[in-house]
Amino acid sequence: MIIECESCESKYNLDEGLLKSGGSKVRCSVCKNVFIAYPPEEVRIEEPATDMILEEGLEETLSLDSRTDFEEEEAAQAMGANESEFDLAFEEAMEEADVPKAAPSDELPPIEEEEGATPATSDMRREEAEEGLEDTEPPVPRVKTSRSRALPIILLILLLILGGAAAIFYLAPGLIPDSIPFLQSSKKQDATDPGVARLSFKAVTGSFIESQKAGQLFVIKGMVTNNYPKPRSFILLKGTILDDRGKVVKIKMAYAGNTFGEDQIKETPIEGLNQGLKTRAGRNKMNLNLQPGATIPFMIIIDQLPENVSEFTVEAVSSSPGQ
Repeated sequence: MIIECESCESKYNLDEGLLKSGGSKVRCSVCKNVFIAYPPEEVRIEEPATDMILEEGLEETLSLDSRTDFEEEEAAQAMGANESEFDLAFEEAMEEADVPKAAPSDELPPIEEEEGATPATSDMRREEAEEGLEDTEPPVPRVKTSRSRALPIILLILLLILGGAAAIFYLAPGLIPDSIPFLQSSKKQDATDPGVARLSFKAVTGSFIESQKAGQLFVIKGMVTNNYPKPRSFILLKGTILDDRGKVVKIKMAYAGNTFGEDQIKETPIEGLNQGLKTRAGRNKMNLNLQPGATIPFMIIIDQLPENVSEFTVEAVSSSPGQ
């Protein structure tokens, strides 16, 4: 049979066998209006939708999903095919007011197939009727975060900050405040640098030489390089002798640029050797205004050696800015 929604005038093809003789509640799937539908032989009694909602549970409610035109449904019935789809939602209740309410049944009443309907259509009705019992509210859409878009922006900002800091450090170090000492350039640290931070050594060796005047001597020699951006003068070095336990047993200082030949060391008294090593400017003024990247030789001669000499070290003590 064809029924029509009283509110939106949507038409549905409903199996009249699903309706009770006293009428059944039906719900429009388009506008959600609830009204009472009666079999063809019964007189239709219309009641307000609000009253039918309040009396929910007293009668069965049918949920209608598919809306068709009246003419199309008549043609479908004439051909014996039922192509409309609808959802059925049933609620078990008492038929009379004085009868106690019965618990709602989870099972749906069997739906009789109309004449000419295919089994697939009947199964579809049962599946759609079960879906009608579930909540029809649409799921809440998830809110997509924009972290993937924000990450490149954050990285770009960090790169700009680091680039600006590097430019200030190398191009305008005077703009760096004194409260941030680790960002200050090396020019501001020169006042506390004794002039040894950028001096390096190479070809350093140590050997014993037997002197005719001073006995056994230990001679340390090598090369020192000025890695400062400006000339350096009066480079002072220190040699240290350690015993087999790593304990310092002898220390001797000498200025770079003062060297002696092996024969001179053997024949010259220790006082003469020490006097030559104390020359600040070095022999031929090699230790004066040493240019950046330049290298000069050095020598440290240690006398009165202990018996358990094990190793030695060399380090720079100081240097002065050149002219």
